[in-house]
Amino acid sequence: MYARYASASASVIYAARGLGPIGGFVAMIQNPKTQYRELIAGTFTQLNWNRQSVLVAIAYADASESQYLQMYLAPSIAAGRMALSGTLEWYEPLGRMGTRQFDVNPLSPRVRLSNRLWAGAAYTVGLSEHETARHRIGPAFEWVTRLDRLRLELLDRTFDHTVEVRAAILAGF
Repeated sequence: MYARYASASASVIYAARGLGPIGGFVAMIQNPKTQYRELIAGTFTQLNWNRQSVLVAIAYADASESQYLQMYLAPSIAAGRMALSGTLEWYEPLGRMGTRQFDVNPLSPRVRLSNRLWAGAAYTVGLSEHETARHRIGPAFEWVTRLDRLRLELLDRTFDHTVEVRAAILAGF
């Protein structure tokens, strides 16, 4: 389960279930400021070695303006006290109204400060046909337990100069 609240952009909730080497997921994305929404269903696999992994997923999304084929790539790399994770998303429109998009949301290098506390940065970029790139960057903090992660990001939105607060929880059970 992954849920994220965002003060100035879309909030999300993902639920996934692994079934051996593959799994399925559903998601809902909602931006109350713009009324944008997505309903998503897809399948994934995760490639693991040592403390590294790459999640690869493909999904169908019914969004406000169109339907999309979505592809996700989510690497997670760790070495000693350092870690790097990211989510890369490609949106390919299936309808005439859709717009091809590529998002990195977020790319996050971190360092372990204690057994449970990590600190680092979060960077996002949204690229879309016929639009200016939307960048956000700022500090990120994670509280980690055996099955859960609580994350806080404070992102400076370079395209409208506001600070966005994002709080997320990743829970496994």
